Amino acid sequence: MQWFVFNARGVFARCAIPQRGLCLAVVISFLVISSATARAEFAVGRAINIAQWFTWPRYESPGSGISWPPYRETPRPPNALELEALRKAGFETVRLPVDPGPFMVFQGERRDAVYGILFEAIRRIRTAGLNVIVDFHPNSRHAVWGQNAIVAGMEAPAFIAFANAVEEMARRLQASKHDNIAFELINEPRLKCKGAEQELWQRMMARLIERARAGSGTLPLIVTGACISTPEGLMALDPSGFGDRSNLIYTFHYYEPFTFSHQGAQFIPWPDKYLDEVPWPAGSRPIEQPLALIPDRVKAAAGLDEAARAKALTGAEANLRRFYTSGAGAALVQKRFADVRRWADGHGIAPKNIFIGEFGVWRKHANFPGARCEDRVHWLSDVRTAAEKEGFTWAYFNYDGPFGIVASDTDRTLDPAVLGALGMKRDGKCAGAGG
Repeated sequence: MQWFVFNARGVFARCAIPQRGLCLAVVISFLVISSATARAEFAVGRAINIAQWFTWPRYESPGSGISWPPYRETPRPPNALELEALRKAGFETVRLPVDPGPFMVFQGERRDAVYGILFEAIRRIRTAGLNVIVDFHPNSRHAVWGQNAIVAGMEAPAFIAFANAVEEMARRLQASKHDNIAFELINEPRLKCKGAEQELWQRMMARLIERARAGSGTLPLIVTGACISTPEGLMALDPSGFGDRSNLIYTFHYYEPFTFSHQGAQFIPWPDKYLDEVPWPAGSRPIEQPLALIPDRVKAAAGLDEAARAKALTGAEANLRRFYTSGAGAALVQKRFADVRRWADGHGIAPKNIFIGEFGVWRKHANFPGARCEDRVHWLSDVRTAAEKEGFTWAYFNYDGPFGIVASDTDRTLDPAVLGALGMKRDGKCAGAGG
């Protein structure tokens, strides 16, 4: 007589009755291993970025030092009730961008203290019932420890220090008592995704994976492409060069068309910063309406001489006309995501392991330029719907600030219109035109 042992995948073992004791031991071992494997699996689900908590260290200027404590608390990080409100709204994961500078600069007790600050934030997020993605997010504007210094080359001092920090972070996350955590190795690499720079990034990404795996063999890792984590950057990667690809998630960011998503954003250097009330889809309102707003926006800009104002006006008008001519709408988003899906299929990557780590729109508020509420939520809905059609997971950008889901830095009420666009609220509507 034989004894069959079954698991969720079918027959696990076939044992003769006299060997049941041995077989039971094997089964118990299998269940323990299966349980550990199950705990190691990471499902992103519906995620949100909380990007201002750890992304602006108090860098000393000039110099390479960092003041203590290293991270600002303005705006105030979300408290326990606010984190719980995110979970109750339907979010499952927090993507937590973290500038790695303090983990590279401080040593000894100070470095331990930096980890303590981060791990306390992780504890608060996990206590609220949310998963966590720790995203190493180098500051692109810092000359010594910033993004450009890190991607300067395999032997660049900043890259070596960064790779060391990646290994240590992976080791400490693995050793922590927290579960349901993933580690995103780097945010938006500023290298081209063609030619020599793409070849360099392929090697750098492989090195970072190798170093992270030296710190933890099981921690879920999130990897990205060059070209500032665009779809092109991801599709330029060759995942076959990453060794053991189990527990790897692949990410890209989506802000297309940039003229729409970043209209009015004052931190960008391009003339889209002078645009206001650009519609979605393109052409859904007469172009004369947003065109008429450009002169006042350029006039209000500080620090421009007459020649610079003329250039800004011409550039903004040209970008707006180009956007209208493109006819951009839901079909554009669907095509872009279908391209990524074909890339994933070609490399044997499950759609659930494609993660849109950021997508969002600069909103119009008070007298500041940006997208009207109805246009913003239309775009968000188009992106979210296209992502879910392909089986991708996503993280909305952002919790607070001009891309935020909360009303303001002091009013943490979640925007019902954004929740509606993200498929989390049936009756989510804009409060009013331009809301």
